[in-house]
Amino acid sequence: MRSLRTAVVAAALVLAPAACVHNAKNAPEELPTFLRVDNQALNDATVYVWQNSARVRLGRVSSLSSATMRIPASQIFGPTPLRFQLDFLAGPRTPLTESITVVPGDTVVLQVPPQ
Repeated sequence: MRSLRTAVVAAALVLAPAACVHNAKNAPEELPTFLRVDNQALNDATVYVWQNSARVRLGRVSSLSSATMRIPASQIFGPTPLRFQLDFLAGPRTPLTESITVVPGDTVVLQVPPQ
């Protein structure tokens, strides 16, 4: 009786890692998608992504510098039209880009000219 229980436990331990590996191979691999902002303006800005009518904060870019931000996977569904907005900390400017179709794995580059 004891050897039967040991064999069942041993079989369960051998099959458990195989089941985990099998499930991991079936899951699609998500490619990270990035936004690179080259801010040549003299003001810091908060960066947002718009998908439909939802706005999500990506981060902040300092004046006269560049920053790379990861676009959340929840915002990308295959080829997805997105818009990007900069909210400058000083001044009334809040430019919004035209719609840009983004695919998982892309790196979108925004250049902000000086004022």
